[in-house]
Formats: sequence, structure tokens, C-alpha cells
Amino acid sequence: MNSSLSRLARMGLLVSLLVCGLCDAMQRVRVGAYINDIQNLDLSSHSYSVDLYVWFRWREKDSNPPASVEFNNPYELWGHVLSAEYETPFLLPNGDYYQVIRNQGRFSKKLILDNYPFDKQILEVAFEDSELGADERVFVADENPITINPELKLPGFEIGKPRMTFPERAYPTGFGFGKNPLQSHYSRVLIEIPIKRPIVTYAVKLMLPVLCVIFCASLMFLFNPTYVDSRVGIGITALLTIVALQITLNEDLPEIDYLVLIDKVYLLAYLFVIAGLGVVVKTTWMLEKGSIDAAIRFDRIALIGLASLFAFAIALTLFLSKL
Repeated sequence: MNSSLSRLARMGLLVSLLVCGLCDAMQRVRVGAYINDIQNLDLSSHSYSVDLYVWFRWREKDSNPPASVEFNNPYELWGHVLSAEYETPFLLPNGDYYQVIRNQGRFSKKLILDNYPFDKQILEVAFEDSELGADERVFVADENPITINPELKLPGFEIGKPRMTFPERAYPTGFGFGKNPLQSHYSRVLIEIPIKRPIVTYAVKLMLPVLCVIFCASLMFLFNPTYVDSRVGIGITALLTIVALQITLNEDLPEIDYLVLIDKVYLLAYLFVIAGLGVVVKTTWMLEKGSIDAAIRFDRIALIGLASLFAFAIALTLFLSKL
């Protein structure tokens, strides 16, 4: 029994030594970032400009992690300006080596626009080591790892609190080195900056015009049914105005294969105006039969019914969007 306990003790010691050896072999690099500016958010190209500083702290004398950092989501790599703040890393009093890099350039992330113009986005900046995998070098958070310029403003958006995470990125390839793709794991630094549009401001800018057109289109129900030309003219003009508004709006959006929130609002507006023109046709046939009073009553009922349905559909659309 003593011999068994002795063997178990030796095995435990061996495992401990192995774990310690792996910990010593793995470089832990402390990372922090300062977001200096964000500019030119372009929905059509899913890109945005970011100016940020990233600092690194590490222990290994013969190592230089900032030199092998690679940004993972650049939009125009040729347009990035990457510079080190110091010619060589310098030694801090606590024994850490320290370096700061600054990157100015455009980054890309596929933006989800389902709730446009009331969408909330998360802008991302991601980087990792281009040489050493996660088994050799890992990034960890420094004290107060992420800070944003208190004077930073992104016109048209409210900026939330940024955060920094450290996911491990696995690539399903050996990159031509013949190694197992399952071993292609890299420690990644992911900086996320949440932004959102002011709801009231964009409701006035983008929703109010189409609602005004709907209000004007409703006037076709209030004209005497005998003024057929005027009623049809109001409906057609309203329809063309909605088309023009939607075309103008879509110029700022990328090519996407789904309807955004404002598209659904325009679709409801189309249905309202087309239904109104249908009511005009119906009352015209009623006039042919001499039922003027019945045609007027039908107009009023149609106005109340269609306006109520339109308001309910808009409210339901906004509710389902979970704004």
C-alpha cells in the first residue's frame, strides 16, 4: 500500500511539474485600449473609421507581442496607419515590458439593419497574434482595459459603454503548414463599442414625412364622391410621393435581402393608399346607381376603418421590433 501511495505521489508531482512547465511556456500579455475617435460610419459598405491606442505589457525579455499583432477586420488594409509610440519596448519598474501602438483606419462588420432607423449596432475592432497560437501566447485584460475619449461624438448616434473580451478563435485550416486544423487556435482581443440612434430624432426625420403623406392621402375620403378626378389625383400623388421617399431613403442602405423596419412602414403606407383608391372606385360605381348618401357613408366608414388598421399595424410592427 505504501508503494502505491508513493507512486501516486510521484504521478501527482509529475503532473504539477508538467502544468507549471506549460504555464511558463505560455506568454501572458496584458492588453488595454483607448478609443480616441470614431468617424464615417457608412451603412452601404458596412464600414467605419476608428482611431485607437492599444498598450501591451509582458514579462519575456526576448518577446515583442506588438510587432506581430494583426487586426482581423480591416475594411481597407492599405488605408490603415499603424505606428508604435516608442522605438523599442521599455522596462517598467515592476519588471514588465511596455509598448503602445496606434491604429487609424477603417474597420468592417456586417451591420444588422432589421430595425433601421431605430437599429442598435455594435462596432468591433479585433486583433490577434499572427505568429503564436493560443497555446503559446494569450492576451488578458490589463487594469481598466478599455477607455473611451469623453469628448468623442458620432453624429447621429449615442455611444454606449465599450467592452473588451478575449475569445479564442479557431481556424478550420492548417494554413499550409501541415498541422492539424484543430490546433489552429489563436487568442483574440475583441473591442466592442455599442451605438444606437436617438429614437425621437429619427422618428421625426424619417417617420413623420410618410405619416404626413398618409394624412394628406386621407383627404380623398373627405371629398364629395362626385369629385372623382380630384380624389384619384390625391391618391396617385400620395403614392408617387411615398415611392420617392423610399427611393431616397434606400440610397443610404446597402443591398440587403430582407425588409428593414422603415420598409415595412412604407409597405403599410402603400396598402393604405391603394385601398383608398379602391374605395374611390367603389364609390364611383355607387354614384352610377344614384346612391350618393350611401357613397358618402361608405367613404367615412372606410376612412375610420383603414386609418385604424394602419395605426394598429404600425403599432404592432414597432412592438414586434422590440425597440
